[in-house]
Amino acid sequence: MRAATCIPLCPGPVVSDAAQHHGLSAVRGAGLGFGPTGRVAVLTAWILVLATFSFVQPALAESYEAHTDVEFRVGGGVVCGTCANKDSFPWRIKTTAQLLVDRLFPVATIGNGALEIGPYAKGAMLDGMNIPQVAGGVMFGYRQGKYEVLANVGFAYATERIGAIPSGRYADQGQSKHTYDLGLSLRYDIDRYFITVGYQHNSNGEALGVNYSSGKGSNHGYDTLNAGVGIHF
Repeated sequence: MRAATCIPLCPGPVVSDAAQHHGLSAVRGAGLGFGPTGRVAVLTAWILVLATFSFVQPALAESYEAHTDVEFRVGGGVVCGTCANKDSFPWRIKTTAQLLVDRLFPVATIGNGALEIGPYAKGAMLDGMNIPQVAGGVMFGYRQGKYEVLANVGFAYATERIGAIPSGRYADQGQSKHTYDLGLSLRYDIDRYFITVGYQHNSNGEALGVNYSSGKGSNHGYDTLNAGVGIHF
C-alpha cells in the first residue's frame, strides 16, 4: 500500500483521520459549552440576545416624543343628546367652536405604538356660539404611526346654563354651568399638522351618582360632534 506523501505546500506532516476526528470532537464540545471557551461564547450570545430584546421597547418609546398640540374644532351641539328623557326636552342642534391645547408625554409602549398622558385646556363657545365655556383636565392618548386616539377627562364651567328654555311647554333651566368634561377623538397626522374628528360630553354626573354640582341646575347633558384641524409643536 502506497504511503501518504506531503506536497511542497503542506506546512507539516499529514494528520491521520483518527486525529482529525478527535480534534473536531473537541471543537464541537467547546462550541456546545462543554469547555470554558464554549461557555463564555454561549453566555456572550445570550447576553446579546437579551440586550436586543431589552432595548426594543425603549427604542420604540424614544421614537415618540413629547409634543404640544393646538387644535381648532367646529361642530354641532345639543342638550339632552344622550339623556334618558329625550321626549321631555326638544332637540335643538346649534353650532359650537372649541380651541384646545394639550401637552402629551409618551409613558409606555403597547404593540407598535406609545401610550401618552398629559394636561389639556379648552375654551369653547357653545349653544349657537352664545355661551362661553372653559375646561381642563387630563388627556390620555395612544399614538401609532400617523394615527392618535385620545380620551379626555376633566371639569368645565359655562358662564350660563346651556339650552335654557324660559317659558312654554318645554320650559327648563337647561344644563348646569358646572359639568364634567369628557371626550373621545381621533387624529390623523399630515406632516406637523393633523385633522381630527371627535365627540364631547358635558354633564354633572347625576345619572352615574357622581354629581359634584348638586343643586346647581338640571342634568340633561350636552353632546357635541365636531371636526377640526391642528398643529404639533
